[in-house]
Amino acid sequence: MKLLFVVALALLLSSVALATPDSSQLGQYTVSFDLNTDMQYQKSVVEPTEAGVQTLSQLRIFTDNSTAASISVVEYKDLTDATISMHKSLMTFQMILSGFNVTSVEDMTIDGKPGFVEESVPVSSALGMPADAKLYSAMYWIDSAACGDCGAVSAGKTYVAVSSSYPQDVTQSLLSSLHVEMGQATAAAATTTQDMPPAQN
Repeated sequence: MKLLFVVALALLLSSVALATPDSSQLGQYTVSFDLNTDMQYQKSVVEPTEAGVQTLSQLRIFTDNSTAASISVVEYKDLTDATISMHKSLMTFQMILSGFNVTSVEDMTIDGKPGFVEESVPVSSALGMPADAKLYSAMYWIDSAACGDCGAVSAGKTYVAVSSSYPQDVTQSLLSSLHVEMGQATAAAATTTQDMPPAQN
């Protein structure tokens, strides 16, 4: 009986540990998420890159060559058009130009903000993805606000874009748990990663 209790307690503690959000520092932002999966993954932070009127910071999450995700934070120097409907159209157009067929576009609240997620499939295997692969792309603005007398137009300076080739349930967990805020990641949260050793050549 005692042994069973110890085993049950160990399983409970391990499940609690797995439920702890992963946290990373991305430029001046803390990014946390929970994939809610047993799949092992590595993370790679791309240092902020300034390009014209915007600065891009990116976190890459990957399991293998065909299973990965990215979380990008894009900051503009000045207010810019943050209207969700316009960005839906832009993303759809970009996916088509990149060789994908967009199969669905759904509104979704991400990080407590209005956003959307698109599901796409590669037009051909020439893109380096399996023919039955699915790519999920999502976006939301951290600081968008209605533009007063501009009608249904919003303005903002910072948005978050997510791309994922993980299965739908893992991607859903990523988007549902994603949180981005300005500030430093705590040491405790930053050590809850599920990194796996680098692949051997």
